[in-house]
Amino acid sequence: MPTESKTLTAERVRKERALATMRELQLQQLQGTLLPAAEVEATWSNAILRMRNAMLSIPARIASQFPDPKFAENILRGEIETALRQLQTKGRE
Repeated sequence: MPTESKTLTAERVRKERALATMRELQLQQLQGTLLPAAEVEATWSNAILRMRNAMLSIPARIASQFPDPKFAENILRGEIETALRQLQTKGRE
């Protein structure tokens, strides 16, 4: 019986700690210091997509500033695409 009592006490302590942690997380969410993971992920995904699109628009936008615009656009596009691929690969490591 003493072992059963210790087990029950340990479970109650575990439960109270879990409830306290849950309440703390709820409080942080109400205070705006804790955001849902899906919301954070969506925001970051959107920001990364906007950055990618901005980077890919650079070659066409500035190519006319070079003596051979088509050549410059191809070189710039290739370098930007390489950099974006490297970033994509590094994120998977």
